[in-house]
Amino acid sequence: MDINVFNEFCTLARELNFREAGQKLHVSQSALSRHIAALESHYNVALFTRDKHSVRLTDAGAFLLDYAESIWGHFQQSQEHMERLFAGEHHLRLSGVIGNPSLYGFVRQAEQLFHEADPSATLHIERNTSPLIAGQVEELRADNADGALIYCSCFDEAAYSDIDHMLVGKLPMALAVRREHPLAKERLINRDMLNGGCFVQFVGPDFSPHFHAYRKLLEKADITFTVAPVPADSEYDAVRYVDNMGLNLYLVPGPLVLPAVAANPDIVIIPISTDVFTLNLELLSLKGHKAPLIDLAGHCFTEAFQSFLETLNIAKP
Repeated sequence: MDINVFNEFCTLARELNFREAGQKLHVSQSALSRHIAALESHYNVALFTRDKHSVRLTDAGAFLLDYAESIWGHFQQSQEHMERLFAGEHHLRLSGVIGNPSLYGFVRQAEQLFHEADPSATLHIERNTSPLIAGQVEELRADNADGALIYCSCFDEAAYSDIDHMLVGKLPMALAVRREHPLAKERLINRDMLNGGCFVQFVGPDFSPHFHAYRKLLEKADITFTVAPVPADSEYDAVRYVDNMGLNLYLVPGPLVLPAVAANPDIVIIPISTDVFTLNLELLSLKGHKAPLIDLAGHCFTEAFQSFLETLNIAKP
């Protein structure tokens, strides 16, 4: 069934005159009559009563009217949004870690900078489809996104020769330990303090990719370590375990510690020296794809990210 029939039904319900409704719709009376008859056949009810002098809605027609107006309204809204959000070369779709609610302020500022720089362009933030570089690259190649912001220890240019990457910023890391841990009294963690440590590795779809990046950081810094694997299906599992993690170490992005962990009176969050390592925030895109908009977005997110770190009193590494 053509969805336009709902608009025709709503128009006829308002006009209660086939000739006038047809003129408004730019269709012939006979075509409008056929379309309404098809709608009545679809629902197997009479929607209008007709005689030589008048057209009236039946009870069934009056009942359907609210649904028809809603269906047509949502259809028109979807067209408007699709045109506005996916308007070819002047529209940019970004996915990745920017879906994290704790980054809302940073993302909002970047959106504002982007719009101020080019009011004719639109920026649409997609849901995080994968925290892994490989997963984001697949999305870019499938044209499900134009760019992706993602945290990583380093970008392997040889493995992704068709992908451009721009460093947006460096995210400081921190260590979460229980108050009875020997490191709990330290003000800043250096490399030697991490050497030989046992790090909590939450194992689950939402956690494993992140620890993969953390592992790369530890390996690049030439730190010897072991891991304590812990199954986790949600942040609740992580919070419960941290309550009882003993002398294990919990590696976290400095500004993005889980609120329930940061507020735990039995847990101490200690910054790790940026000389040891930081986590890169990279903007990925297919080479040459919407390059001017990608470049503009990269500069806007870089400025907003630095402002975000300064707001948290974190100096630029």
